[in-house]
Amino acid sequence: GEQMKHINAQLSLDSLRPRKAALRKKEDGFIKELSITMQLLRNCLYQNEECKEAALEAHLVPVLHSLWPWLLMDDSLMQIALQLLCVYTANFPNGCSSLCWSSYGQYPVQAACRGAPGSSLMLCVLKLASQMPLENTAVQQMVFMFLSNLALSHDCKGVIQKSNFLQNFLSVTLPKRGNKHLSNLTILWLKLLLNISFGEDGQQMILRLDGCLDLLTEMSKYKHKSSPYIPLLIFHNICFSPANKPKILANEKVISVLAACLESKNQNAQRIGAAALWALIHNYQKAKTILKNPSIKRRVDEAYSSARKTFSDSEETPLNAYYLKCLENLVQLLNSS
Repeated sequence: GEQMKHINAQLSLDSLRPRKAALRKKEDGFIKELSITMQLLRNCLYQNEECKEAALEAHLVPVLHSLWPWLLMDDSLMQIALQLLCVYTANFPNGCSSLCWSSYGQYPVQAACRGAPGSSLMLCVLKLASQMPLENTAVQQMVFMFLSNLALSHDCKGVIQKSNFLQNFLSVTLPKRGNKHLSNLTILWLKLLLNISFGEDGQQMILRLDGCLDLLTEMSKYKHKSSPYIPLLIFHNICFSPANKPKILANEKVISVLAACLESKNQNAQRIGAAALWALIHNYQKAKTILKNPSIKRRVDEAYSSARKTFSDSEETPLNAYYLKCLENLVQLLNSS
């Protein structure tokens, strides 16, 4: 209770909004005070649903929206604000939705889009993220982490869709010859797309991006230590939506990447490939005809017989069991008429 009162006091618009005098003096004190306030708030909100509700009630997002011009002038302030927003939106769908509201009263996203463009904090953040490359990689990283939180929310995905922000992914550059590693920015983009791909609405957005599947195929050939299989996981997710299956099956590159997974030395890649192929073929007669080509069928049969040898009952972990099940179903489906 005390903490809640403390937060509401911290959040009172008065304590955050710059005074006229402060504007005149370009007050350093104000910047410092704002920075400390936002850090305190971030700590209060960390994994605390009750405090997040209180912050929502106290209009945290409109307050930050009104401060946006200040944040744009100071990278370290922007970084703290984005950290605060990351903490606020983590596992808090209502908080995510509040970013889509217009700051002129709490209208949901549709009304905001009909009203003045640029009237939500979410659009400000998308604009910041599109002005690449940001010299400040710390800010860049926070912007993308924040957008990755928002990408799990249906409302926010709607705003991302309308803003055409994802088009920027298509201009990400691949490493020059000889360099085996994807850039940090590319990985941030991939993590964002992965979160977008968890919902069917997001999967549609990815497939509507012209050339996206080919670019992801290229990216799947490079190594990146922290999360090597993101392009494969994105393919895996989009294989589950019935509307997507024809488009994926029409893309030979994607199919050959998934089939090649079955011969990978890495168990994660094997599992992702097998699960994606099974998802594609499940309840979809046309997929059978396409996947019945000899080279794919041979890989499935070999992967299955090798997996049966490798995973005796002693090694029956849930993941291994799932992998076997995927392969078993693939074998049956590809051998049936």
